[in-house]
Amino acid sequence: MGHANAVYISFNLCEDTIRHSFLSHLAAGFHRRGISFNEPDRVPEVNDAAIVKSKVSLVILSKKYASSKGCLAELVKIFKCQESNGLVVVPVFYGLTKSGIKKECLKLKKMCRVARQALLELGDLPGHASSPDISDSELVEDIVADVRQTLDLTGKVGVYSRLTKIESLLRKQPWGVRSLGIWGMGGIGKTTLAEAAFEQQLPSGDFDASCIIKDFDNSYQEKGAYGLLEEHLGGKLGLTSHHITREKLRNKRILLVLDDVHKPLGATTFLGLFDLISAGSVIIITSRDKHLLVQCRVKEIYEVQGLNEHESLQLFSRCAFEKNVPDKNLLELSMKFVTHADGNRLALSVYGEELKGKKTLSEMETAARNLELCFPDKIFDVLKRSYDTLSDREKEVFLQIVFSFRGENVDDIMQFLAGCGFFPRVEIGVLVGKCLVTISENRVHVHSLIYKVGLKIIKDQTDEIGMRYRFLDASNIQSLLEDNEIREDGEPEAISEPGNEDVKAIILNTSNLPFKGHTSFQHMYSLRYLKIYRSSDLTKDTTEFRFPEDPDQSLPPELTLLHWENYPSQSFPKDFGVQHLVELNMPCSKLQRLWGGTKKLEMLKRITLSDSRELVNVDELQYSPNIELINLQGCSRLQSFPDMGQSKHLQVLNLSTCKEIKRFPKVPPSIKKLHLKGTDIRDLSFLVRDPFETTASQVNVSFSSQDLGKLVFLELKDCSHLKTLPNMVAFESLQVLDLSGCSEIDEIQGLPRSLKELSLAKTAIGEIPSSMCHQLSELVILDMEGCKMLQHLPKGMCDMKSLVTLKLSGCSKLMYIHDFPQNLKELYLAGTAIRELPRSIGNLAELDTLDLKNCKRLRSLPMEMRKLNPLKVLDLSHCSKFHVDTSFLPEVKELLRAGTGMSPPAPMKNEAKQRAVSRHVNTPPSKRFKSLPVEMRNLNPRKVLDLSDCSEIQLVTSSLPEVQESHLVRPSTTTSAAKKKGAKKRKAKQTLENRMPRTLVSGSSLRLDLKEEKNNNLASLLVVIFVVLVVIVILFSNFFILICTSP
Repeated sequence: MGHANAVYISFNLCEDTIRHSFLSHLAAGFHRRGISFNEPDRVPEVNDAAIVKSKVSLVILSKKYASSKGCLAELVKIFKCQESNGLVVVPVFYGLTKSGIKKECLKLKKMCRVARQALLELGDLPGHASSPDISDSELVEDIVADVRQTLDLTGKVGVYSRLTKIESLLRKQPWGVRSLGIWGMGGIGKTTLAEAAFEQQLPSGDFDASCIIKDFDNSYQEKGAYGLLEEHLGGKLGLTSHHITREKLRNKRILLVLDDVHKPLGATTFLGLFDLISAGSVIIITSRDKHLLVQCRVKEIYEVQGLNEHESLQLFSRCAFEKNVPDKNLLELSMKFVTHADGNRLALSVYGEELKGKKTLSEMETAARNLELCFPDKIFDVLKRSYDTLSDREKEVFLQIVFSFRGENVDDIMQFLAGCGFFPRVEIGVLVGKCLVTISENRVHVHSLIYKVGLKIIKDQTDEIGMRYRFLDASNIQSLLEDNEIREDGEPEAISEPGNEDVKAIILNTSNLPFKGHTSFQHMYSLRYLKIYRSSDLTKDTTEFRFPEDPDQSLPPELTLLHWENYPSQSFPKDFGVQHLVELNMPCSKLQRLWGGTKKLEMLKRITLSDSRELVNVDELQYSPNIELINLQGCSRLQSFPDMGQSKHLQVLNLSTCKEIKRFPKVPPSIKKLHLKGTDIRDLSFLVRDPFETTASQVNVSFSSQDLGKLVFLELKDCSHLKTLPNMVAFESLQVLDLSGCSEIDEIQGLPRSLKELSLAKTAIGEIPSSMCHQLSELVILDMEGCKMLQHLPKGMCDMKSLVTLKLSGCSKLMYIHDFPQNLKELYLAGTAIRELPRSIGNLAELDTLDLKNCKRLRSLPMEMRKLNPLKVLDLSHCSKFHVDTSFLPEVKELLRAGTGMSPPAPMKNEAKQRAVSRHVNTPPSKRFKSLPVEMRNLNPRKVLDLSDCSEIQLVTSSLPEVQESHLVRPSTTTSAAKKKGAKKRKAKQTLENRMPRTLVSGSSLRLDLKEEKNNNLASLLVVIFVVLVVIVILFSNFFILICTSP
């Protein structure tokens, strides 16, 4: 690269560890890449000249950097050159974090304003940081790659950071023939990376021959293996086609790149000629197909990720405007293209080239609209090559995912596809291998450009030769709708479109249809996926889209997935082929019953009929042996639930707010999540009995401790008639138990050790057995808010070693606590009768939130709390008997103390406490405050200082610290009289400002209400006037008496 004075490195010369260790590694890295650099000199003038000539400035921020006047002066010079010469500044946080910079700025009071500003700006720049997780050598590699990228203006944006990882994958391979596959979607930059790796390998190894074979498949088809070998390596090795054999290549060190390989046969045949090449040879193959790279037996595979937002903007700007960063007026437009490209290098280049030469903003915006409306053929053709390599079945699965399942759960997709006769693990595996889809967090994702390619194929499918399936949405379904032609009998006349039998999927949003009408599905024999929904409020009926009155003609015969929101009919068609259904999703339907009969639904996996308020019976579900999820939440008229005890696959059952169910049969043994919120359940019994042997007014759920060994989640919230709980110790998998709102429950029996979350809020429990503390060793959250009968906690709470959150707010009879779990982080005691906290609270090293609001009897906190780490929140609001000085409180970031009788804060004696003390101090209405200590002015800047309603305070503004927002006096409304006396107000403000510290009056967003001072001045004036009047009256009286008594 060889740029003269390319990099200036700024660091503290007094730190030998940086000079002799880290800097030596950095210098070696720059030398390897041919990058020149300058280090600081003892003479400032020399440094200034070097900074001006440099293109990049690397600032190594160590602990002593900010305390060096020379370093700060140098930093100011660097930022001046950034503004004037476009110098690129790259911070390296070596022992000093970004937050540490701000602390240093606050600590060094004598630092000049310009240097402080430069240091803070430096902390906000993107850069590099040391950490225990990476070595100095790895950090140096990242820095060198970043600098190379910055200095390279040839368009190789984002190359060098990725090239470092490729080098690492090659280097870690044992000595021999090293091989690497570069894998990624079309246009992502595989060829660019391969060329860069090729150029970088040439100087580092003594190769007998080297070559790049681009578009390998076509080249191989034209010339064959020996023809390619002669063309690319024959001349370099002195061989002709008659003399080229595997033996001739023996012991030759070769650097070979095969670019854009799609077919494994040609690549494996060609690579077979290189079996005998020498150790030290390097073979690199680029492909969109990961399985192909495995077949070619590469030893490592590097997946190319898309460019990040910063890199994308830089590449687009170079292509469109021939500069690294677009002008501010073009930034918003540029970011639209960056978003559309989604990190794809080819798309960014094409979009940039389309805007190149456009001189006005309007021209660019027109070009942008055209690109959005018309997907560029150059991008489409490149990306479609991956689709073209698929088989017919793989193509159909890909289009089905694009059309219906983008972002959906991969297990759900596989179940649907299996119901359609596919082998989804095979087909989806192929799509992942060819970079057409990705799977992350168990969901299937499609790159935005690939998605556009798929949609374009779907829309153009009528022109595709051999295309036998169609996907329809609001944009192309109108041809299938009935045209409202009325027959003599008053019914609309159906129009049968030829080719309807090929339709595979329909998605229809009825809230924004551009037409009115209704459709017939009777000829769609291949329709497997039907989704009709509203993007607006589901509870409103569909009015823009009408359906035939005859329901028998309204559904296709062989659906696999039916999603129909607000289904308008009260029942399904008589001949509806439910035997093919895998998923039925019909929330807010008008269904009163299901399909009727005893049809065995072997394929059905999931059914959702939530908020179907007319539904009264679902007995047909008992004939679904493989069902996994049933969601009937909000079906308020549902009167019965079938016996699912024989089901071996049911995992999730949601009957929340189904208030009319009078019978509940045995729960199946496979159940994992059971939602019974708001039901009328009155007993959870372990008795072995017929679940129907109950009175009409009582609901029984028969549990077997062995049957429910898989239960993980049990929700019984707001079951207000539930009175007792069985012993649940044997529920060995149960992790979440919600009994909140079960107001009749007054005791707890055994609970499983596996429990992690237990909610007993608003129950009648008065005591927790001490045995529970030993049992629940894995409990993380215990919620007992609003338990009005709870008077104390057991002594064994310290045994609950996993407990992190304890909620006891609203337990109005709770007077004392013996001890706390040692790992507690959040403790909520608001509204309890607590008088004091146990001293053991000082052992809670992890505690960060303590809520004591409205604890009317609380007088103080134990001294041991001062040992705690700084709390995030301490809420003492309205603890009216709390009178402790703030000096006795633990350190806290947010202290809420409105309505207390606390004394004013004591002065801080050391700077460490100044930094740790609360940044949000809330004092109202502590009317006993009369003054603030002068030492407060030494505090670091506060975020908020609120002294409103402190009616007795005598404010000495010289004692105030710097604040961003201040409420110093009680606010009041502005009167018309005050408006007439603006001059006096300004004079009062000037008087107050003269008495305030300079830092408080300027340089902040301080808001002051001067009305109180004006009122005080007015009151004083009135007193003076009154006194003067009294004196005058006395004088006149004496004068009058004197006149009257004179002769």
